[in-house]
Amino acid sequence: MLEMKYLRLALVEDLFRYKKQGFELDAFPGYTNDQWGIKAHNRPWIEEVGGFSSGQKIIEVGGAYSLFPHYLQSKYSLEAWIADDFGISSGESIWSRWGNPDELPQKYPNINYVFQQFGVFSNSYPDHYFDRVFSVSTLEHIPVKNRLNVIKDMNRCLSKNGLQLHTIDVSIPSIKGCLLYSLTDKISWLEKIVTQLGSDIRRWVNLFKDSGVEVKCSIPSPIQLLDRSILVESSDVVYRFYPPNDKPKRYIPFASLLVVIQKNK
Repeated sequence: MLEMKYLRLALVEDLFRYKKQGFELDAFPGYTNDQWGIKAHNRPWIEEVGGFSSGQKIIEVGGAYSLFPHYLQSKYSLEAWIADDFGISSGESIWSRWGNPDELPQKYPNINYVFQQFGVFSNSYPDHYFDRVFSVSTLEHIPVKNRLNVIKDMNRCLSKNGLQLHTIDVSIPSIKGCLLYSLTDKISWLEKIVTQLGSDIRRWVNLFKDSGVEVKCSIPSPIQLLDRSILVESSDVVYRFYPPNDKPKRYIPFASLLVVIQKNK
């Protein structure tokens, strides 16, 4: 049985705490150790709640060039994997501007790289194998039509008593939108409308439900997205780190939805 044990929005105070603790990775494409914002919160949060220990098998879904699995492997003596097809399935080598991914296995031999996407139920990812399956600002980039199969595939690969840990960027609607979503979330007969037109939070909850996950925790109200204690990606981070880097672009504020799922049987 898969149960959602934890669902909340990332907080500014948590980011400040992680920065004070000095969490830091070596620089890699898309990440520098002076980075602030959602991702600077997400990785230390995963370490904090993940309960990592020696001998576990872990995998970052959509990790690409991430050094987070390398950090966890070195610190906890884990078997660490990265799952990312680097745009091969879509015919777009979106990561090629950051180097040749084929060189990664040789550069980081302690990491098992699999250049294949989740959602196709590949034997490259064994059934019930991974003690920890996690993603950092990844699931929202998956085409909507593929998301359910990706979640089902991650469920398949999770071991008994294993955890999934996901940080998902969710958009912040207008004040009117937040009020409307908050109202419709409470009206059961509007469930189908909410699923298609409602808040990002509700859509993700329903996707996990459809994959076979039972929700055993409270669901954040869209109204919480307006609370200033909620961590929102800053315009400075968007300007500096979102492609094209250091150039003006449209700014859309995002919050970070934190998800923990456990497989009990």
